[in-house]
Amino acid sequence: MLLNKKKTVRKKLKNDQMVLTDNTPFAIQEAYKTLRTNIMFSLTDEKCKKIVITSAMQHEGKSTTAINLGVAFAKNGEKVILVECDLRLPVVSEYINHPYKFGLTNLMYGLGSVGQVIIHHESGLDIITAGDTPPNPSETLGSERMKQLVEALEDHYDYILFDTPPVCTVTDAAVVSRYANGVVLVSRKGVSNFDAIDDAISTLKIAGAKILGFIFTGSELSEKNYSKYGYSYGYNKDRVNKDRVKK
Repeated sequence: MLLNKKKTVRKKLKNDQMVLTDNTPFAIQEAYKTLRTNIMFSLTDEKCKKIVITSAMQHEGKSTTAINLGVAFAKNGEKVILVECDLRLPVVSEYINHPYKFGLTNLMYGLGSVGQVIIHHESGLDIITAGDTPPNPSETLGSERMKQLVEALEDHYDYILFDTPPVCTVTDAAVVSRYANGVVLVSRKGVSNFDAIDDAISTLKIAGAKILGFIFTGSELSEKNYSKYGYSYGYNKDRVNKDRVKK
């Protein structure tokens, strides 16, 4: 039995503020292009690259990052799909200003076909939103049907991005990481802390996940830029620990 989707109260942003477009400030566009390039070089051998985008805690910008990274890949001519695996607090439909429709959970429960749940966004990015909230999100994500869906998508896409819940909150990200070639951890200025990041890294390593790197959101850009919403990309835990020592 599926539960009704919970409505969340969020500050409304214009679409061109939330989703990457040609009108997005140049600095942010370039940051996503750099992130895209770094990930491309991190995964060179796989035919279909499958990447989990997650964070240690809530409100660190993982869903926005996942959407815009997908858009960046699509603008590069890649066939890419974003699968929203945050079944507990889904936000992607809201962020892309798309009316609610069947999503991943409905598909897992046999209530629709793959063609019915895929949204073809104007950016070129394909998206499967979370759908209705199930009573057992972790079991749903770890099901045989989920595995079969990923295998089916592999035949049609160059990249599959999974937007998952925070690692330190629930086990969903670790479950989904079994399908992926690597994990990218998002952290946010003023929100993340090193203990939570360390816990997230340990949890993902126990699950056998390959950590590709870190994205730091909310950083200050120079006054010459158009926005104060910036991104930086880190490569490994050693770099995080070095920054921790400096502080």
